[in-house]
Amino acid sequence: MIRCLGTPGWGEVVDYRAYLQRAVLNQSRQWTRQRARRVARELLFDRLSLRPGVSESSPEVWGAVRRLSVRQRAVIVLTYWEDLTPAQVADRLGLSEGSVRRHLARGRARLRKVLSDE
Repeated sequence: MIRCLGTPGWGEVVDYRAYLQRAVLNQSRQWTRQRARRVARELLFDRLSLRPGVSESSPEVWGAVRRLSVRQRAVIVLTYWEDLTPAQVADRLGLSEGSVRRHLARGRARLRKVLSDE
């Protein structure tokens, strides 16, 4: 509701109550859609990281990969075990290529840190 009060068109609203009800309803719908998309992506990422052949690698490396976030893990698995380019990974996961590159860089940094500590 605070966001509504700060919008430039707030002064032109005729029925404040209806406007606020619609804004809350729209925000609720948006939150529900975002949550559903996030859950579906995370299920996909988890399935990708449990594929045969992936966990058969070095136990130390796989243990470090399992410590990554779900998205970082999916990007690392698709990049290194499936030999996909960032564009192909982005297409497969429904992310932007920039997001894939960011998750890949952060995942690599985390893997370096975890593997150097062990």
